Amino acid sequence: MAEDRMIADELNRYWDRFSQTPIAQAFQKELPEFKKWLEDIGPKLLLARAREAAAKGNPVAKDYAVDYAMGMLKRGGERVLVNMFAAWLVERRVVSQYYLIRNKLVAGGESIATWLRALRGLNKA
Repeated sequence: MAEDRMIADELNRYWDRFSQTPIAQAFQKELPEFKKWLEDIGPKLLLARAREAAAKGNPVAKDYAVDYAMGMLKRGGERVLVNMFAAWLVERRVVSQYYLIRNKLVAGGESIATWLRALRGLNKA
């Protein structure tokens, strides 16, 4: 889909900055697999987050899911990738959410939980 490609291209714009973050440096051996996963699942995951926001009453997410996803990336930049990566690591049981928070590799657990919920929703579908 053209929408998925647009979102994937936007994700790629932030890859270099993301790869310099502490979490990316700490789990560098996981980056190639994450990048491959991100190209396929990343756009779907961002659109799942848009659907969650729409279900909570966000009119932009409801009527313009792709624009909402793109806006999330433009506002969040590499932080979006950090949180997606953290959720991906936790879901694959590479590391615990507690470890990431305790070692200050992510800002907090709430955003990881949000991404995990969206990711698990995708896996069920």
